[in-house]
Amino acid sequence: MWFLIHNIGAPNAAERRPQHVEAHWDYLRAAQDRMITAGPYFSADGETRIGSMFIVDFQDLAAAEAWIAAEPFTRHGIYARHTIHVYDHRWPKHAGGSENTD
Repeated sequence: MWFLIHNIGAPNAAERRPQHVEAHWDYLRAAQDRMITAGPYFSADGETRIGSMFIVDFQDLAAAEAWIAAEPFTRHGIYARHTIHVYDHRWPKHAGGSENTD
């Protein structure tokens, strides 16, 4: 099952992010077989980082929750909070995912 994990950065994340970024990348690389897509998102100025999102494949919600809880940016407070939602990929079809058309 695919889950969208939406992470909101902490107010002081930019200052603290560099000391944890290598552990963050190592963690994502270790999960690359589960990773559908991931990346940061920014404010309208295109430069101010707001947070990030992951779309990951896990057996169930408990597994997705455990994975994000152990993520270095979560553990070190770079993410102030996150939400997890079931994700149903519908478009474009060539990218994979659900075959639902409704």
